[in-house]
Amino acid sequence: MRMSWAFGRNNALSGPLAVALLVLACALLLRAFDPAALGRLRDFGFDSFQRLQPRQYSPETPVRIIDIDEASLAAFGQWPWPRTVLARLVDKLTEKGVAAIAFDVVFAEPDRSSMSGMVRDLGALTDPETAQRLATALPDNDKVFAGAIASSRVVTGFGFDLSGSKTPPQRFFGVAFAGDDPSQFLPQQVGTVSTLPLLVAAAKGNGSVNTDYDSVVIRRVPMMFRLLGQEGVFPALSIETLRVAQGASTYLIKSSGASGELSFGERTGMVAIKTGDVQVPTDAQGRVALFDTGHVAQRFISARAVLADEVAPDELEGRIVFVGTSAIGLKDLRNTPIQNAVPGVEVHAQLAEQMIEGQFLARPDYANGAEFLYLAVIGLLLAWLVPRLSAGRMALVAAIFIGIGLVVPWLAYDYYHLLFDPIYPPVTLAAIYVGGSATAFMRTERERAEIRGAFGLYLSPDVVERLARNPELLQLGGEQREITVMFTDVRGFTTISEQFDPHELTRFMNRFLTPMTDLILSHRGTIDKYMGDAIMAFWNAPLAVDGHAAQACDTALAMQAGLRALNVEWQAEARAAGRQHIQVNIGVGLNTGRASVGNFGSAQRFTYSCLGDEVNLASRLEGQCKTYGVGIIIGENTRTQVPAFAALELDRILVKGKTEPARLYALMGDATMAQSSAFRELAERQEAFLDRYRAGGFVDAMELIEDCETVAAAAGWQQSYYEMMRARIGELIAIPPADWTGVYVAKEK
Repeated sequence: MRMSWAFGRNNALSGPLAVALLVLACALLLRAFDPAALGRLRDFGFDSFQRLQPRQYSPETPVRIIDIDEASLAAFGQWPWPRTVLARLVDKLTEKGVAAIAFDVVFAEPDRSSMSGMVRDLGALTDPETAQRLATALPDNDKVFAGAIASSRVVTGFGFDLSGSKTPPQRFFGVAFAGDDPSQFLPQQVGTVSTLPLLVAAAKGNGSVNTDYDSVVIRRVPMMFRLLGQEGVFPALSIETLRVAQGASTYLIKSSGASGELSFGERTGMVAIKTGDVQVPTDAQGRVALFDTGHVAQRFISARAVLADEVAPDELEGRIVFVGTSAIGLKDLRNTPIQNAVPGVEVHAQLAEQMIEGQFLARPDYANGAEFLYLAVIGLLLAWLVPRLSAGRMALVAAIFIGIGLVVPWLAYDYYHLLFDPIYPPVTLAAIYVGGSATAFMRTERERAEIRGAFGLYLSPDVVERLARNPELLQLGGEQREITVMFTDVRGFTTISEQFDPHELTRFMNRFLTPMTDLILSHRGTIDKYMGDAIMAFWNAPLAVDGHAAQACDTALAMQAGLRALNVEWQAEARAAGRQHIQVNIGVGLNTGRASVGNFGSAQRFTYSCLGDEVNLASRLEGQCKTYGVGIIIGENTRTQVPAFAALELDRILVKGKTEPARLYALMGDATMAQSSAFRELAERQEAFLDRYRAGGFVDAMELIEDCETVAAAAGWQQSYYEMMRARIGELIAIPPADWTGVYVAKEK
């Protein structure tokens, strides 16, 4: 009898515990597979947070919507309007000093209301020659619109559609990426519907108007897309507009595997996109979560009011404007986490506001792991307590654990804008409690059948099907244009690297490459690639950069100045660590000339880069920095384009791979230094020195070196150039050349 009681007691404990553990195991398994249904459940929780605490709209944020509203339609007729009206709208906005104009419209077809087109259509009813003359004499609306676009900073729109064209939309930017190739993580599209080439060619940017790839509710909007059969990425309208507004030429995309990103060798996805001064954190698929304010009327300005000059200049000056519609009849309405039937253009505007304000909702990389661990640990504890506590105490413990699962995600959202699941962990804990308690009750009441019914929902997780697509071969291509190319390299990197372990070396390189990259991008340069400790960059492609040679020179000088500041920090750190500090120096080579720029590589993978003889010369110039003992060497073409900079001719040299000699110049400083008396005196002494050296007067040239060194020290030019030249001339004196031409033949690259 005692044994029977003990057996029954053990059964009473094992029954609720087993069921609680079963519920927990099923919940953890379901959470590990994470089917789409659970994603929708999480989204419902995140939507609830936004409804409780939406993003606060700030009228100071320079983003507005030019609304083609009902009043505008009443004033100017039904949509689509003649392109001449849109041209007037662009002109008015440009006159008001807007920073950029983005059209949430795809102008895919020619304007049917053009008088020239209508006259051509009447050709069958009248004399064809007369119709042709009239058509030629009458203005074409699309050309008028294109002219207005060309005079402003306009971003046109394109859309992705299954039945669209395979021709990729035009791109106006360069792309550099750190880590894994981002294109593998982006949503892939099949076809496009693009704005007329005439209009796109006049624009400064081109972005996707699509937003609703996630679900019927717009929660996450991709910032970049890829197109089936095409290499490269295509930006969303919002981020492309910010790029144009800043005058930036490049997107820098950071993905898994980049410096500072722990991915443990896995291709986990994208991390962030940077253009100009704006850095946008994204999820693994390059999407940004919409931090919704709901519909705000203050964000909108009627297009009718703009065309009628009823808008004060300070309402538009310096602002980014999106042109779209709130008219119900035009059916450009979307559902957002807070509100239904919101104008689609407001989504683009909100995303631009977020990026400018730096307000982002983020689901951390560790969120899934943290939620899984919390659920496993607390679930096991709760399952263990279910058969051991009374119903009242168990209800209190379960309420505390469930409350933690609700309160912590809310605090993370409210204070840090982080998204943690507020539904699945509490619901699972509630299910464990209910299941375990119900089992104990049902075992007592002998209602075993209800156990299977209560937990049947947790035994069949949803199946998510994935569709495979076969990409076509990628197309390669390029164009000829003048660019300024930069090569940089750390001097004695092997020696420097020997003092660090792998972790410290990675940290060192990150601290070096990050500020150098920021300087290049801030001066409108395009990062081509990183080659270990070396950087290759260029200016004036893919977009034109006024004064690109000067921009490159400013960058090189800023990099040397930035490196001096870094050396001070590294010296202090080395002293604190009790090791010797090795001075870090870089050589920078700059050259200007025509090159082929575009997508180069293989059919499997290529990148936007530049090729050509002038590019090779830039690399050779960087290599000669070590030979001549200077920090920056520029080519003759670059020197011609930057006459105001302080640059000193060093030599005429025949570099490897070239048949014609090249003039080398040491870039010493900017225009201020060039105007200094010390530099002018040094330039005169250097010219006299080179004249004697090239004429074969080596003894006289040797005597002039000392004067040059004295003046160089006074000018603040601390380089080892004259030491090198003293050694070279000494050799020439000792063994006079038989055929001296004044051109030095380089022995190294």
